[in-house]
Amino acid sequence: MKLVASGLLLAALALAWTIPSSWAADNDIVVGFAIAQSGWMSENDGPPSQGALMAIDDINAKGGLLGRKIRPVFADTKSDQTQGAEAGESVLAQGAKLMIVSCDYDMGAGAATVGNDHKIPTFSLCASDAKMGVQGIGPYAFTIANASLTIGATLAQWGVVKKGWKNAYLLLDDTIEYNKGICSGFETQWKRAGGTIVGQDSFKQDDASIASQVTNMQQTNANSKIDFIMICSHGAGDVSAVRQIRSAGIETPIGGGDSMDGDFWTKAVPHLNDHYASTLGSPFGDDPRPFVNQFMDRMAKADGHRPPTSLAISGYSVVQALALAVQRANSLDGDAVLAQLNKFHDENLAIGPTTFTPDLHINLTRPQAILGIRDGKGYFVDLVQLPAPPPLKLIFKHQD
Repeated sequence: MKLVASGLLLAALALAWTIPSSWAADNDIVVGFAIAQSGWMSENDGPPSQGALMAIDDINAKGGLLGRKIRPVFADTKSDQTQGAEAGESVLAQGAKLMIVSCDYDMGAGAATVGNDHKIPTFSLCASDAKMGVQGIGPYAFTIANASLTIGATLAQWGVVKKGWKNAYLLLDDTIEYNKGICSGFETQWKRAGGTIVGQDSFKQDDASIASQVTNMQQTNANSKIDFIMICSHGAGDVSAVRQIRSAGIETPIGGGDSMDGDFWTKAVPHLNDHYASTLGSPFGDDPRPFVNQFMDRMAKADGHRPPTSLAISGYSVVQALALAVQRANSLDGDAVLAQLNKFHDENLAIGPTTFTPDLHINLTRPQAILGIRDGKGYFVDLVQLPAPPPLKLIFKHQD
């Protein structure tokens, strides 16, 4: 799940739900978006959906798919898990042959299950839980994202191998599985790369104070110098933890997952330095991959300002993946499209090289961008790929 601070990107949502008049009602290939258009989850689904609409526009501008235009239709889950199945049924009733669901396993599972039951190839915009696939939903469900384990593990690999850090401290917000996955991946890879976890603690997303955790951190640092603090949280809880750690005078480098993409949130931590996030790419125009910078420039032109995060790339890539599979299958038949998706091997999508197999519908070793914060401003640091995927026993550890 890609959770952002409350209020982020609300202005961007207006574009995400605006359908150009060129997408007329008689176009034959219907893509159903069963996602949150209202409520708290809309802040997470909005930017990737905006990227998906841009990809649809690009394909239509080149003549469409299989010689036909793509037409998006929408149903609002209202950020309510119980509304997911209804939204899924709604887009199918509108003629959807392909489905896109929310940016989280729990929030997208209801609609994805409907898609799977009707043999409709279905993608989550950016769920980072491997259960958004064969093992949790069924064979027709995919997610374009890297696993949350990979997000954490990539930052660990960079910290130990590239920076030479040895001692890490884990601070886990244990309210959701996304956070747990990031910490699990980080811890496993940090140890694999030769580092040591010298301490760990936990807190809750809505804790007003983590004073006791900060004290424990200071005591640990006095005994075993901490080189890196990994916070596995999201949104306001993560920002609050960073602020309290820095307010306590701790200047140790801090890391976070892709929910800490961008630098919009640093206003709450003035003059922040040495914060690093593992995410898709840089929204700052300095990514070494030309397409990422071009994509961000296009988003800025369309919306009037640069995107605060890189997460819209995931939505663009979902449409790329579906279109590529349909083109290769030369059909909209669910089984034919599924067979092509399951053959993907390092396909060159906007999000990076993408691979799927019949048994795994999430990516585990795709490169992640490391973004840094210097005096409150974000910048690209590195592009890192894991030498080996996280252990399978961790990937499905929380599966019932």
